[in-house]
Amino acid sequence: MNLTLRKSGSLLPLLSLSLVLCAPAMAADTAGGQFREWSTNALVSRNMTLRDLGFSQPISLRGQDNQRELYLPVPAGVATQNAQLQLDARYLRGHPGRTSNLLSIDDDAVAARTITDAQGDLSQLIGIDGEPRSTGFVRFGVGWWSIVSDYQCADQSAPANVLRIGPDTRFSYQFDGRAIDTVAKAWTALPRQVRLLVEGRQLDAASYDTAWRVGAVLETAGKRVSVAALPRVGDSIDLRGTQVPASLMAVPAYAALAAGEAQHRIGSDAEVGALLSLGGNSALPMDVVVASPALRASVKRALDALATQVAAADADGAAAFAAWRKGGMAALETAVEGRNVSAAVVAGQPLLVVTPGAAGEVAGLLGAQWRAYALGQNLQVNKAQPLVNEKGILLLDRLGTFSGTQDIIARSDRIANADLGLISSDGKLPAEVVIDVSAAPNGAGEGAVASIFFNDYLLGAKVLNTDGKPQRITAKVPLYAIAARNEVRVSFLRQPARPHCHDPATPYPVSLLPSSHIVMAERGSAPDFVGATAQLSGPHQVVVPEAWLQNAPTTLQTVIRVSNAVGASVERATLDVAKGKTVPAPGQPYLAFNVQPEGIQSAAVAEGGQLRISGSKDETLLDLAGLDNAALVEVAGGSGKQGVIYRELGNRIPSIAEPFRLMRGSVAVLDGSGLVQDFDRNDPEGLRVAVDGNPQPAWQRHMVWLLLLVGVVVFLLLAARVAQIRHRRKLENTH
Repeated sequence: MNLTLRKSGSLLPLLSLSLVLCAPAMAADTAGGQFREWSTNALVSRNMTLRDLGFSQPISLRGQDNQRELYLPVPAGVATQNAQLQLDARYLRGHPGRTSNLLSIDDDAVAARTITDAQGDLSQLIGIDGEPRSTGFVRFGVGWWSIVSDYQCADQSAPANVLRIGPDTRFSYQFDGRAIDTVAKAWTALPRQVRLLVEGRQLDAASYDTAWRVGAVLETAGKRVSVAALPRVGDSIDLRGTQVPASLMAVPAYAALAAGEAQHRIGSDAEVGALLSLGGNSALPMDVVVASPALRASVKRALDALATQVAAADADGAAAFAAWRKGGMAALETAVEGRNVSAAVVAGQPLLVVTPGAAGEVAGLLGAQWRAYALGQNLQVNKAQPLVNEKGILLLDRLGTFSGTQDIIARSDRIANADLGLISSDGKLPAEVVIDVSAAPNGAGEGAVASIFFNDYLLGAKVLNTDGKPQRITAKVPLYAIAARNEVRVSFLRQPARPHCHDPATPYPVSLLPSSHIVMAERGSAPDFVGATAQLSGPHQVVVPEAWLQNAPTTLQTVIRVSNAVGASVERATLDVAKGKTVPAPGQPYLAFNVQPEGIQSAAVAEGGQLRISGSKDETLLDLAGLDNAALVEVAGGSGKQGVIYRELGNRIPSIAEPFRLMRGSVAVLDGSGLVQDFDRNDPEGLRVAVDGNPQPAWQRHMVWLLLLVGVVVFLLLAARVAQIRHRRKLENTH
């Protein structure tokens, strides 16, 4: 049986989508008609798979009772059109009995099916209503249930009944770009793969500073950033995928782009203007723009050249082009006086436009702390600094929605993610996790079990009181459990009370209270990546060689990825451009790229294609030559000047494809895929982890010395007593 329900109006998006797909994409006949159509149409299309959202492997639901909810991103508070989910799903049914599947959108059931075959396909197209979502997500729920036997005392686990949701499940929708009228909405409208546009291959320090900070904030928020330069005459560009309307083929600039060559040489400024005008159909798509004066001048020059060609090709086109340009390209040509970050619609696409000059403040506004306050289209950010956690108390609700009540039949988890670079201040590290909780007993009067995990390490567990009153659970965090990015998970487990086999399982409530928190404390500055992250969470220097500003798209990618990997705070950083290969000794923590700070001793040497790593006693542990397309990241320096140095190995710079995290050790080797291997030169055998991770109290660890001390004290007391007695007797004999 297959039952499908749809929310009111959800069939209309499918019908309108079919009409859109069947209609000509660009129906204008002349250049003037095309620009008039673009002036009135700002419909933006988004298309993504679960793989694009980070689910690289299939999602499997199995057993008796299993449910999963996926969050599909949409612009917050903006109505969507033609939204649909093409589910890619298959099932295997190895157990008898009854098996069923339920699909829901925002807790509203949209499809249900009874499973009878041993295996089959559950793929289907689901229409989604276009109501605005204030959270910025459509919640897609999947339920999978199996009842092996009607005899209630039978085992109902059914591990061989499996539903597999493929990573090629596709979510698509459209929205009106003109509805993106605030910076906050523009942020939520960004795709997962963000294209960051800068003025060219060569940047000044202010533009470079702005680009790396904004890119690092995007990657910290889970985006994937690629940096592109505005092309100039003579540059080569890949035009595959570029779509040019037939109505514009009479304009030479558009005709030159229509061939779609893999290597096309830009022949005129008008071709650059044509690329900009095509928006999402161009080989130069953009989502965030660092709008420096040089970029604005280049855009104006390109559009002026394009306007001349349009006017020559179509007498009616000049006026239509001018009207379109005024409404659709003004944000890139003219700065808004006194504003440094804006939400704009350019060539029909929503953009974030950032002006160089206040990079730290803009990055602070776009961070998680202040982003929701960006409720204007053109903003001047004068100050937006991260909160300094002086008391060392960090509420878990600050890291996301953590507190609340949930009904539990068997098991439930609540998770909070803590980026060390954001929660640490003045070198403090997590020391304790404190959970305040209250829980009702089950029908048999038994309490639930609460377990606290930190990065999948079980720190403690407790059977909760059965009186339903709040109680506090405290668990110490060992140093070995701390990483640059941390996950705090509280897991609740109940054994369903069934005094009689025919009694149904009943959920009972458990509440996590808002006072649950992490205690931060000084735990020493270890010479490893975790210690460096704690240092880089405060004021620090980012040092790049001057040559890197001449190859900005490539080197910016490296600065963004590495700064994100070590958890450096972009709001509290200072960018320094080095003239040579060495720089003065820093007076604060630092992140240096291809330069050597004076007075800092490095344990790893990277010259050309040679890599040599020394141990804590300066003995050579590894000496290797001939490396290429690789890089070395090392924690170097002493107390107060500890930092991270990045150096390239070989002649080719590794282009790191995906964000990564440096979590362990003090030396790491990178290639194009990210982290290859990390290593702690100060503790190569891992002895420090074994010693520091000893859960015994100090008095138990030093029992032998304690007993010896007690013995010495007892001996001294006895000796003193004996001496006192002898002295007294001597006096008595004298008298």
